[in-house]
Amino acid sequence: MKDVNLIILAGGDSRRMKFPKEFLKIDDEYLIHKNIRILKNIFDEIIVVSNEKSHYENLDVKVVRDIFYKKGPLAGLHSGLTYSSKKFSYLLACDMPIVDLNFVKFVISNIDTKFDGVVFEDENKKILPMNGIYKNELKTLLKEELLKNNLKFTNFINKNNFKILPYEKIKKFYKEGVFLNLNTQKDLEKLKQNEKNSF
Repeated sequence: MKDVNLIILAGGDSRRMKFPKEFLKIDDEYLIHKNIRILKNIFDEIIVVSNEKSHYENLDVKVVRDIFYKKGPLAGLHSGLTYSSKKFSYLLACDMPIVDLNFVKFVISNIDTKFDGVVFEDENKKILPMNGIYKNELKTLLKEELLKNNLKFTNFINKNNFKILPYEKIKKFYKEGVFLNLNTQKDLEKLKQNEKNSF
C-alpha cells in the first residue's frame, strides 16, 4: 500500500504474561514474526517499536525504540509515526494472534484524508485503538500529550478528528477474533487449545 505502513507495538511491559510478549510462540514460531511475514503481503514498510532489535534480524523491518520511555501504547504510536515515511499508519500490537488480510484491506479502504484516522467501536461502543489507522501528522499532538503525561489512548482519539466506525461494520471480523490480544499464560493456552480443536 503506497501511503500506508504498519506499526507494531512490542516495547511494553507484560507482567501478567511473565515474559515480554514479543517472545510469544505459537506452533514453534514467534507470533510477531508470523504476523510480520503475513502482513508483508500488504505493507512495504513495517516499523516495530521494541527494545529488542536483534529479535528482528533478517526480517527486513525497521526497529525503533520508544522516545518517551515507559509511557504506554500512545508513546509507541508516537515513536512509530516519528520514524514513518508514510502519510498513514496501521497500528497493531505484538500480542494479537489473529491477522486477517481481508480485514486489514477493509480498514485501509476506510481511510479518508479529511480525518486524523480510522478506529472502530465494539458492541458496547468502546473505542478500539488497535487495528486503527493514524495520520502521520498526529505525532506532534502525541508529543504534546505525552509531555503532559496524558496517556489514555481513547481520550486522545476523542480529542481529535477520527472517523469512528460502529460495531456493525466489523461484526463478522470481530467474532473471528481480529481484536483479540493475549494478556496471560491462560489466554495463550486457551488459544492453543482452540486451534487444536479446530483441526
